[in-house]
Amino acid sequence: MARPEPRSARPAAARHSVGDAHHLLGRFAFGPRPAEAEKVAAAGVGAWLDAQLAQRPPQPELDAALAPYRRSLETPQALLERWLGDDWDEDGPAIQKQVRKKAKGHIEEIALAEVTRHILSERQVEEVMVDFWTNHFNVFAKKGVVRLFAGDFIERALRPHALGRFEDLLVATARHPAMLVYLDNAKSRVERQTPSGDKRGGLNENYARELLELHTLGVDGGYTQADVEGAARVLTGWSVRRPNEGGVGFLFRSAGHDRSEKTVLGQRFAAGGGEDEGAALLTLLAKHPGTARHLGKKLCARFVADDPPAACVDAAAKKFRESDGDIAKVVRSIAEHESFWASEVRGKKLKSPLELVVSSARALGATPDGTLALARVLERMGEPILLESVPTGHPEAESEWVSTSGLLSRMSYASMLAAGKLPGLSLDLARTFPDAGHGLVPRANALLLAGGARNATLAAVDGALAGLDDPGERRTVAVALLVGSPEYQRQ
Repeated sequence: MARPEPRSARPAAARHSVGDAHHLLGRFAFGPRPAEAEKVAAAGVGAWLDAQLAQRPPQPELDAALAPYRRSLETPQALLERWLGDDWDEDGPAIQKQVRKKAKGHIEEIALAEVTRHILSERQVEEVMVDFWTNHFNVFAKKGVVRLFAGDFIERALRPHALGRFEDLLVATARHPAMLVYLDNAKSRVERQTPSGDKRGGLNENYARELLELHTLGVDGGYTQADVEGAARVLTGWSVRRPNEGGVGFLFRSAGHDRSEKTVLGQRFAAGGGEDEGAALLTLLAKHPGTARHLGKKLCARFVADDPPAACVDAAAKKFRESDGDIAKVVRSIAEHESFWASEVRGKKLKSPLELVVSSARALGATPDGTLALARVLERMGEPILLESVPTGHPEAESEWVSTSGLLSRMSYASMLAAGKLPGLSLDLARTFPDAGHGLVPRANALLLAGGARNATLAAVDGALAGLDDPGERRTVAVALLVGSPEYQRQ
């Protein structure tokens, strides 16, 4: 197939091939549903992006599918009241113990709410970006009381801003108790000496370091250890309200704030400042050219290639700066960039376990069955949602996913899915492939791979089907081999 011309250099009404649409939906969505690539090709890539980035109406069917998991997305205060009622000990460690006891299955419910949305939502660009930000702003749900806040973190900090202004997203994550507890800023405060000579408080640099290194400037962003310390001092007092303080949530503890003069990235914060210093710091970081570069590179790595072309990164960073961090505009600039449409990047990115599960479910018309089993499938495959303990989140690069055990788990997944034995998904292959005869393999190849299966793969499928007469068995074998094929592992 000839490489398509970048959309920015051709008329908006130019036609797109089904292969073009399949490539787009493999990266900016969690893969196409049946006949979706054909519809996008007919309407045009620009029209699909317009619809995805516009305000969308409610989705009643999705809301109904989310019903089994809705309670996991309640506010932290509502969760505490449901789990513990009025019978809790106000001591922190005691609350943690009671929350762990009462919250069994809670993290899995949050994960299934996300997977259900990824599979069924029509707002696919939003879903892909929620997954991206969940890893960019990673929190580990099993640390302390983070599990109490984890669902709220996705639902009310990440999701509303996933395609909005980056500064708003950064502020929402910085003020959220899940992040403040996970990276220890909740207990970071200026050190003071008591009348008896004891020292109380103390600076914690964990969040400040990740704020600069991961969330904004990047590891090569030009900051120093002095900047990390300065940022940590600016953010002293940014903490979490306890239940006995009027309800859980963000709280600025003025008494714990370092009011001395500070400097971060050359900007002076005068002595005597308070909570507003933190807001000013976040604005500084959100608008910094290093942040535009870092995020541009990460987004191009997600959508184009693990080692993204410099031209793509430059264009994304430029759009970030020009648009004041408008995430939707940056995403669109990548989708319209020449490097995204280049033949050398198509079918080259290895799907993460989450992408494999969601894309195959979408392609085959499978739906979550309302249980928690699918969360455990993802955990076995190495990508449990909200359960990556390191601040970097789950990896993007292929090198981090390729291993003998990882490849075996993918093959096992394909076999169990096709056989209808995968816990957590409901699948009817007879409805998807009514023709189990000569039309089965061409239909499955078109649906799963846009007709791109290699000759060797097709020969292997034909060989495995030879002599099989039972329609159900033929469907199972064909789907298992195609979903488990090297071609389907990539997008």
